[in-house]
Amino acid sequence: MSERERWAPLSLTLAGIPLRGVSIAGRETWFHVPSLDLAFDVGRSPADVVPAPSLFLSHAHLDHAGGLAYWASQRRLLRLPPARVFTDPATVPAWRQILALHEGLEGVGYHVTVEGLGPGESVDLRKDLSVSAFRSDHRVPTVGFVASEVRHRLVPAWQGRPEEEIRAAILGGEVVTRRTPRPLVAFSGDTGVGMFESAPREAFEAKVFLLECSFVEPADVSRARNYGHLHVDDIAERADLFANEALVLTHLTLRGTPAELRRTIARRLPASLASRTVLFLPGE
Repeated sequence: MSERERWAPLSLTLAGIPLRGVSIAGRETWFHVPSLDLAFDVGRSPADVVPAPSLFLSHAHLDHAGGLAYWASQRRLLRLPPARVFTDPATVPAWRQILALHEGLEGVGYHVTVEGLGPGESVDLRKDLSVSAFRSDHRVPTVGFVASEVRHRLVPAWQGRPEEEIRAAILGGEVVTRRTPRPLVAFSGDTGVGMFESAPREAFEAKVFLLECSFVEPADVSRARNYGHLHVDDIAERADLFANEALVLTHLTLRGTPAELRRTIARRLPASLASRTVLFLPGE
């Protein structure tokens, strides 16, 4: 495998959801979900991420966030509509300052807002799409995200009633529907084992869960703890948590070959989970 192939973006469709991205530990992480018109992390800001008007930034480490200013600048250059960045509230002032510095250096204005989205908070991107945040467990402030399809169903008292009556009730300000979220894609960002306590059930029920797994060798368990990352054994020990159609292991190291990593992980995960697990690596 050539160096270019090792670092090339991957395109996968899992559980009916197209994904494109790169996620290599210490080098670059970004995911574009075109059907939802959003991206998780920005990496070095490849062309794939620039069109996404909603960017969910897990944390400030540069392999995940180094391209933020370039992303904003490219959107301005391409005359794309205003965009929004959502990230941990603790980091919002610094990101606003960084973007302002780049605006000054370039002598232009970016049409980008940076907004805090803390654990337990959510934002509606469309009537049928919401993204919520949860606390991840890393060395710096980090949040994970769950993107959910939102359906609006009639409450039981209004089911079976005439359409004209329902319409009149809505016009009169009465609430006749309830929101029913259906989790589609969850993204952990970089995280240690504390995430298993802080992440909502929706993350483990999403159709696709993009979950970091930086370490796989038995000797590396302590390194995972020290640096705020997951080891594959952490996932194996909690296999019963995962109801996802596809568990996508991200942020893997390429110290070994992709084939070696696949064999190691397949041996360490229970068969019931291994059969639903995808490694975000070349060859998948």
